[in-house]
Amino acid sequence: MDKLGASPLLGVIPAAGSGVRARPYSYEMHKGMFAIDGSPNIERLIVNMRDNLGIDEVVIILGYMADSIREHFGDGSELGVRINYVENQHLDKGWAWSVLLAKSFLAGRHACVMLCDEFYLDTNHDELAKVPYHEHDVVVATQRGATPDLIKKNFSVERDGDRVIRLTENPVSVPNDILGMANFIVAPRVLDLLEEAYDSGRPTIEFVNFIDELIRDGMSVVAFDLEGHYVNLNDVASLEAAQDLAIRARLTS
Repeated sequence: MDKLGASPLLGVIPAAGSGVRARPYSYEMHKGMFAIDGSPNIERLIVNMRDNLGIDEVVIILGYMADSIREHFGDGSELGVRINYVENQHLDKGWAWSVLLAKSFLAGRHACVMLCDEFYLDTNHDELAKVPYHEHDVVVATQRGATPDLIKKNFSVERDGDRVIRLTENPVSVPNDILGMANFIVAPRVLDLLEEAYDSGRPTIEFVNFIDELIRDGMSVVAFDLEGHYVNLNDVASLEAAQDLAIRARLTS
């Protein structure tokens, strides 16, 4: 990019939660700051956004241990991006509220959303940048061949070709082997509709469930087949698995 702000995508990293499932590690450190082979996971996400998606501006939504994140990354200049921070003071509203808090930074751009505890390694995110996302309301990253237990911890995806016909967060029964990951590209009007939903008086909204509502309303939601390694850092075992993957990749590169 010739100058900051030239990217057609805005990076959005919700990082307000306290990481209950990652205890005891998250008692003393924010889960997004877990060092995976020496680099905090949020830094890995920012570098991924920068190098593979051409993103030069990122909004991090803060809450739990906000100062540790702000002090570590500053204005983002050391990573070659501009970082903006927003405080989420209403965690009870669901993580969709964190996404909505980035709305004022969009300036007509689409948002690339990655949760702070999503670990990616050797993925094809560069291909995600080539998806014609301006033709759709939402693009969601999916991965085939997932185990039922993993899907139940995340969300299931039902597809008709590339078109997504159903998203179910933490499904009781799993319809297929397609895993949904909290990595979305969303059009500006999606955040307009999300704002309207909250303004209507809904006390809490989970983002995946909201996207499923949009599908039922006939909006265009498509899947992107993400290749490579993915770990949701939601407990001690998953953190150790991500560490092992990252170290092995470095040693064999």
